[in-house]
Amino acid sequence: MNVSENLKLSLVSLWSSKMRTFLTLLGIIIGVMAIVLLVSVINGSKTQIENEIIAMGSNTLMVTPGNSEASMGPPGTYTVNKLRLRHLDLIEARSSYGAETCPEFDLMGVIAKYKNESRNISFVMGEGSNFERVNNWKVDTGVFFRQDDVKTARQVCVIGATVVKTLFQGLNPIGKELTVRGLKFRVLGILEAKGKMFGMDMDNSVCMPITSAQKMTGSNEVHQINIRIPDAKNIDKAVAEVKRVLLMEMEKTDFSVTTQGESLELFKSIMTAMELITYVIAGISLVVGGIGIMNIMLVTVTERTREIGIRKAVGASSRNILYQFLVEAIIVAVSGGLTGILASVMILSGIAPFVPFPLKASVSSIVISFVFSVLIGVFFGTYPALKASRTDPIVALRYE
Repeated sequence: MNVSENLKLSLVSLWSSKMRTFLTLLGIIIGVMAIVLLVSVINGSKTQIENEIIAMGSNTLMVTPGNSEASMGPPGTYTVNKLRLRHLDLIEARSSYGAETCPEFDLMGVIAKYKNESRNISFVMGEGSNFERVNNWKVDTGVFFRQDDVKTARQVCVIGATVVKTLFQGLNPIGKELTVRGLKFRVLGILEAKGKMFGMDMDNSVCMPITSAQKMTGSNEVHQINIRIPDAKNIDKAVAEVKRVLLMEMEKTDFSVTTQGESLELFKSIMTAMELITYVIAGISLVVGGIGIMNIMLVTVTERTREIGIRKAVGASSRNILYQFLVEAIIVAVSGGLTGILASVMILSGIAPFVPFPLKASVSSIVISFVFSVLIGVFFGTYPALKASRTDPIVALRYE
């Protein structure tokens, strides 16, 4: 019996039990869709966040309270924040690489008011006057506050595009005053739109002099020191130098110095682990689908015992029977794999316009899921096919 005859017999058999065949396909379809969809979502969000980290600049580094290398937990865990504004002057004065620093003091989830309108602001940021240069975030309209405003803790601010839209209802906010924690801040400018970063709206922000934010909360802490090095080639040397400078006043457990490159590598390792976990979970789903194939094939072999006996009686070899049932299992696996891939591509195309990151089917996930589904069909279809091929024709002919 040649391949075409095996294929024809297998298709006829599968078509005669359409509902059973569909239920058998379902396990493979779900497993393949799980791989393609989840990996595509992970890769899309990974690309988006990588671009956002890279956009921050390869020549910037950050100083944060706490040190994960010298103590347990992430930076800032179980530590007293000892970063102060004087440390910025110390870093710049002793820098051999032209370091320019900008402090940061963050207030999260603050309510801002303008007349009868009030909105929750995602980021209220206390910053230095060189925020635009160090953080690569420019003012689109109006002006940024000056160093004199920082020294005197003036109640002025610049705001993001979302605040203009939601709080000021699209009106020109420059020169107007918004209220934060009972204090009025005059708007000097509007920041250029940044969109979402790590899923959060960066344009829903109010930026004020760091001294004003500290005065508002009664704190003299600095939550983060952002540092820009003119030449990215000197970034590693600058990191070592900043550590030496800060160790003059603090212990190594009091601070961490990280670069965007380190943040990117950490993120990549996390996303790689997530992708691996996705493959494992989806693989388990495919194995479950394979077990379904084996169970259904075993039932099919039992139901067709008499047919097997008749075929053997008229000259069919055990190999012919083996190939016929194995081809059926492979057809189910291949059909399920192709259907799952097609459904995944259609779903991704349908939802792509509504997600904030690039979303398309990963070629690697398609290839891996399809190959794995075929292997599942071969593996789990072999035992039922062997059982069918080893059936005694005399016993089979007597089977009722």
